[in-house]
Amino acid sequence: MPKITLILSSVMGLMCVWLALQVIKNRRKHQVSLGDGGIDELTRAIRAHGNFVEYVPLSLILLACSELNQAPLLVVTGFAVLIFLGRAFHAYAFLGGKDHFKPRIFGMKLTLYGLVALSVFNLGLFIWNV
Repeated sequence: MPKITLILSSVMGLMCVWLALQVIKNRRKHQVSLGDGGIDELTRAIRAHGNFVEYVPLSLILLACSELNQAPLLVVTGFAVLIFLGRAFHAYAFLGGKDHFKPRIFGMKLTLYGLVALSVFNLGLFIWNV
């Protein structure tokens, strides 16, 4: 059983729900039922949730692949932490307002580095085990 993936996917599931609740809260606050109504705060909440949903599934698939191919637990844990921090910083930046550009960049870097590292690592595991 891929235990690190189980833990990360559970935490990410809770984070996804929290981000969805931020969208709902802003829709109610600004009385917008569809789209963003041109309201920056709502646009940010929508994109924080959307961006999360765009990157997390592939990250979890790659993480599960590494675990299922018996990668060292410490390596898998490192990848999981990298992905989690990337998504957390990115969401914080989006919901924090206009002055949070540096955490947004940092979050995307961590996420993209994690995806590249996991992809290359999994290919290496595959080649090594063939």
